[in-house]
Amino acid sequence: MMDHKFRQNLLLIAFGVCLFAALFNLTAVMGFLRGIFKVLLPVIAGGILALFLNVPVTGIRKRLERLFSRRKKAPSGKLIQILSFIIAMTAVLLVLSLVVILLVPQLVRSVQSIYEQLKIKIPEWIEFLDNPDLEEAWLNKLISNINLDKVMTSISSSIEKLLTQTVGILSVTANFLVTAFFAIIFCVYMTFEKERLTSQTKALVRAYLKPSWSDSILRFSNMFSKTFASFLTGQCVEAVILGVLMFLAFTLFKLPYGSLVGVLTAVLAIIPFIGSYISGAASLLLTFLFDPSAVLRCLLVYASVQFVENQFIYPRVVGSSVGLSPLYTLMAALIGGKLFGIPGILFFIPLTAVAVE
Repeated sequence: MMDHKFRQNLLLIAFGVCLFAALFNLTAVMGFLRGIFKVLLPVIAGGILALFLNVPVTGIRKRLERLFSRRKKAPSGKLIQILSFIIAMTAVLLVLSLVVILLVPQLVRSVQSIYEQLKIKIPEWIEFLDNPDLEEAWLNKLISNINLDKVMTSISSSIEKLLTQTVGILSVTANFLVTAFFAIIFCVYMTFEKERLTSQTKALVRAYLKPSWSDSILRFSNMFSKTFASFLTGQCVEAVILGVLMFLAFTLFKLPYGSLVGVLTAVLAIIPFIGSYISGAASLLLTFLFDPSAVLRCLLVYASVQFVENQFIYPRVVGSSVGLSPLYTLMAALIGGKLFGIPGILFFIPLTAVAVE
């Protein structure tokens, strides 16, 4: 008991000293924290991925355990966890493959259409430039006003900037790929070692914090985990509903790419509110490439379906899954998005649900 109290007092003293030092060296502390964040970014990203992946993996695992419980020789818990992870990842890859299978042919067809239009227009442009009636004096005057030295200097500067930007883009891409690779590794490890990591975290919290504080933190963490799982499940259900509605609306009003727009909308609707704008822009672009005259009709249909979804379906499906009223759901999404963007939208709704309980 004395040892536990001593560690709590030691932690409190250390926190006070660190806070005092940080206030007098705020610039250096912020730089240090940015460096620590960059180092820990793969771990943080892996933890966020594991938090999302844990929802389908846990759901599949419970169903597999229920299925195998009827048999005399049930597989071990480790094997069931591996099977759950494989099934969840396979489902994600199948959805992404479906998007690619639907999207690539449409893009190829659109590029071919643009190419055919260019084949028709280029001879007309050449004929216009070869027109003898074109005023040569005007062209000569335009050429004489061009300063070749400035043009060459500008081209040289542009090439230098382009090379610098290319190197920067390659560096950022390489860093992103390395971070993504290690994030996936941490995600897999956290998913398979969830029970042990949870047990170790609980022991660490209880060892260095007062019982009342540790109980409150652990209770909040447990509530947030359950609420986030319910929220993500509701978000997926809502995404499927919206994708089906968009497919039916595009088919009913004879708009192109109904199946592709439905799948894109369903996938991007996992991101609350923001995903709808991305899928809407993609839908308008695809419609423009296929039939420019149908763009206005596409905009009206998409906006109408999205309005119905935002006002009536989303607050009730997602809000009821986390026990929030439609008003609180919309407020949490708007405030979270304004403060922290997409992560704020994803996490503020379950956080608000925990806070109002």
